[in-house]
Amino acid sequence: MASGKREKASQKKRLKIIQATLQLLLKKGSSVSVSTTDICSVARLTRPTLYHYFGSKRNLLYSVHMESIETTLRPYLDEAISIDDPLKRLKYIVRTFTKEVICKHPELRVLIHDALTMQDKHFRGVREEWKKHYLLIRDTIAQLQSEGKAKAEMKPSWAALFVLGMLTWVTYWFEYDRQDEVDQIADMILLLVLNGLGPNGRDSLTS
Repeated sequence: MASGKREKASQKKRLKIIQATLQLLLKKGSSVSVSTTDICSVARLTRPTLYHYFGSKRNLLYSVHMESIETTLRPYLDEAISIDDPLKRLKYIVRTFTKEVICKHPELRVLIHDALTMQDKHFRGVREEWKKHYLLIRDTIAQLQSEGKAKAEMKPSWAALFVLGMLTWVTYWFEYDRQDEVDQIADMILLLVLNGLGPNGRDSLTS
């Protein structure tokens, strides 16, 4: 087999294993509860084959996280960062993260929790990627404050954590087969965020 075909087949196999692992993470609720035996069973492969592609369970889990970041988080963040106006950026962040990220990827309930709680240095890169999201929200709020469009007395870092908490908590209660409700959910979260941040309740943010 030519090297290009071998590489393509290898990537396809790796992706299949990653997808099987994602299914297990979602089903069992945490990476701790998922064993290599479980993964091999779902992916229909032997343990030596698993180790051939990833070397260890830790490396596999890291690959699972990075695959999600590459395909889901980074495209959304790149678009958000490109928006110069802080109010438009904030609205994009809230609506798009809710509609296109959180409400379409139930596995994030597990992946985000793991990224926050894993102390393994191997996962430092994963945490740094998610931290970029927090920093963007924090800096957006600070920019709105500097323009007099958000409450000056609020600490931007705390406000960003509150916004992130509201957004990510959706993964714990949203029924993913009810996609017809996604727009309403995004609109309600956006209203809560804008009214909460603005200096006068229904303020310049919502006008």
